[in-house]
Amino acid sequence: MSEAANNSAAPEIPFAESSVAVIVPLFPKLPGIRESLASLGTQTRPPNLVVLLDDGGSPEAEMFHRVVPELNVEVVQVEPGPLAAALESLSEYLANFDYIALLQAGDAYAPERIEKCLAALQQSREGRPLAMAVTGMIAVDSRGQPLPPDEPRAAHLERLWAPGRAGADLADWLGTGYFAGPASNLFLRRDFLASNPLPADIPHLAPALVTLAGLQGLLAVVHAPLLMHYPPPIDREPTPRAMADVLQTQTAVLGALAGKLGVSPETRRNFSSYHRAAWNNLSGLREDLFQQALLRLASLASPEDIRAVTTEVLRSHEASNVPAHWAALFDGRDPLDLAGYASALRRTRDNLEEERIENERLKNI
Repeated sequence: MSEAANNSAAPEIPFAESSVAVIVPLFPKLPGIRESLASLGTQTRPPNLVVLLDDGGSPEAEMFHRVVPELNVEVVQVEPGPLAAALESLSEYLANFDYIALLQAGDAYAPERIEKCLAALQQSREGRPLAMAVTGMIAVDSRGQPLPPDEPRAAHLERLWAPGRAGADLADWLGTGYFAGPASNLFLRRDFLASNPLPADIPHLAPALVTLAGLQGLLAVVHAPLLMHYPPPIDREPTPRAMADVLQTQTAVLGALAGKLGVSPETRRNFSSYHRAAWNNLSGLREDLFQQALLRLASLASPEDIRAVTTEVLRSHEASNVPAHWAALFDGRDPLDLAGYASALRRTRDNLEEERIENERLKNI
C-alpha cells in the first residue's frame, strides 16, 4: 500500500458546517470545574455539544448545566476507569461529530481556542488533512493567575516549548520533551481515534495520541497560548511506577504504529528522529529502558521473524543513505565534534548544579 493510500481521508468538511463536541471528565474530582465550564461559554466559536463524563462519583453533575445554560450540555454515565476506556465507550455516542476536544477540571480555554484549532485543522500537509491540533499554554496557579516566569513549573514549560520556537523539526521536538501538556490540549478529528487504537488501560493517553499524530505528520501546533493550565509539581525523581507507566505508553505507541512503519517512509524517519532526540528527554522518558524493552522483544522473536524484519529494513530508502557522520569521517573531519560535546557537557553540569541548589531551596521552603 502506498503512503498516500495509507493516509487517505474523507473529503474536507467546510469550516462552518463542522460539529465539535467537548468532553469534560468529572473524574478525578478536582477543583475548578465550574471555571473550566464557564470558559466554554465564552468561545467565539461555541461547541455543538458539551459532554460531562460521570463515573458515578459526581452527584452534582446534573447541576453543572446551570454554569453554561446557553450551551447544549449532556451528562453521560461511564464505568469507573481510565479516560481511554471512557472515550472508547463513547465511540457510538459521538459518531455524528467531526471533531472532539477535551477539557479537564482546573484548565480553561481562551475565547478563541476552538475557532483557532478548527482553522488549524482546515490546513493540509502534502495533500493530507491534519488530524490533531495542540496550542500554547499559560501556566496558572490554583486561582487561575499566571505563574511567575521563574516559578519551576512555568520555567519547565518554557524549556519544553523552546525547541519548537527555535525551529526544531516536530519529531525532534517531541523526542526532546512532551510539550503539549494535559489532555485538555487535545483537539482532534473523531476518526483519528478510530484509526489509531490504543489500549484502554494506557497510562498516559494524551502523550500517546500527540506522539502518534506528530510522527505521522498529522499534528498542527498553534503557538498562541490558548489554554490555561494548572500544572502539577515537577517529579524530580520519578518512582518505579511512574517509569513503568511511561515505558508502557511508549510501547503502546510502537504497537499502534506497527502497520504504518512498514509502508510510510515519513513515519519511519520521524520515528527514528524522535527516538534519537529522546536520549536527552526532559519529560521522564527513559530511552535506555525503551531500548532494553525492544531488545527483549527481539530476543523472543523467531529466527524467521528476525530475517523478515531485517530484509524489510534493508529494502527501505533510508538504508541506502550514508549517515552524515560517516561522510565527515571520510573527509578527515571529527564526526563527533568532541570540543562541542565537552562544552555541552560543562553546560549540563552547570545546569545540574543550579537544579540542585533550587531543589535544596524548595526543600527548605
